[in-house]
Amino acid sequence: MTKLFLDTNVILDFILEREGADDATDILQLAEDKQIELAVSFLIMANTAYVVRKGHTQGELYGILSDLSDMLEILPMDQTQFTNALARPANDFEDVLQYECAKACGCEAIITRNRKHFSFAELPVLTPAEFLQQTQS
Repeated sequence: MTKLFLDTNVILDFILEREGADDATDILQLAEDKQIELAVSFLIMANTAYVVRKGHTQGELYGILSDLSDMLEILPMDQTQFTNALARPANDFEDVLQYECAKACGCEAIITRNRKHFSFAELPVLTPAEFLQQTQS
């Protein structure tokens, strides 16, 4: 089964019903239907919590995070990934950390709305729309 790494922006599109929410929903539905595996890092969950907490009670926030954790594999991050990220030239260190986590944990591609942030990546980097188009072909 294909294992994909979801970037924070895709999760936030889904939760906050932003532009791109339909594509994010479709991708999460594929995971619910056991057609793909979706993964994120602990850092992505923390960033999601930070953004979503505004406008939600703690109970609502924890409910959202719990629902996400049922749909997503939360991947570990370690010293090796951190060291590898330091050695990789890129503008956004956080994105390099995410990439190293995805790569180390066997993800086959990264799904993000910010492809340019992963210009250094050796793994395929797709927007949600691009991924969905590929799966429908």
